[in-house]
Amino acid sequence: MTGGVGSWRTGAGERMPDVRIRIDLAYDGTDFKGWARQPGLRTVQEELEAALVTVLRTEGVRVTCAGRTDAGVHARGQVCHLDLDDDVLVRAGRARSHGSTDPSALAAQVARRVNGILPGDVRVSSMSLAPEGFDARFSAIWRRYAYRIADTPETIDPLTRNHVLTWGRPSTPRR
Repeated sequence: MTGGVGSWRTGAGERMPDVRIRIDLAYDGTDFKGWARQPGLRTVQEELEAALVTVLRTEGVRVTCAGRTDAGVHARGQVCHLDLDDDVLVRAGRARSHGSTDPSALAAQVARRVNGILPGDVRVSSMSLAPEGFDARFSAIWRRYAYRIADTPETIDPLTRNHVLTWGRPSTPRR
């Protein structure tokens, strides 16, 4: 299997992973203490990596993301990547993909299985074989941030309370 990373060796002779998988995900950050792993705290990275460890049946799963988020921040379209040996991907995806060894089909199957384990506030939108040279952190060419503020009592919607900041006085744009 050829992948986005390719098989190569470090100076110490250690074999590097064969494939790089791009993961697109979304999450409601209300109950998270941010993206990055932190001892004793619930983070998006820990939830995702724990689900990947279960599905891939391998230890030491580490994802790299395009940009970390703070506590309480939501994301739609967060991108990260995961480096794997091709046999791990084949073994994890093949169980339900009717023997296919197509990397894209295997990654899609792994995504479905990961979503079956993840809690409802995190969802993998897609997993795919990353193009050659792709790095979630360094390949990002843009980011979009949206800040939602309710600045009058009439605009406060209880159904969006986890996604909109309630501000006690009218805001005026800077000129």
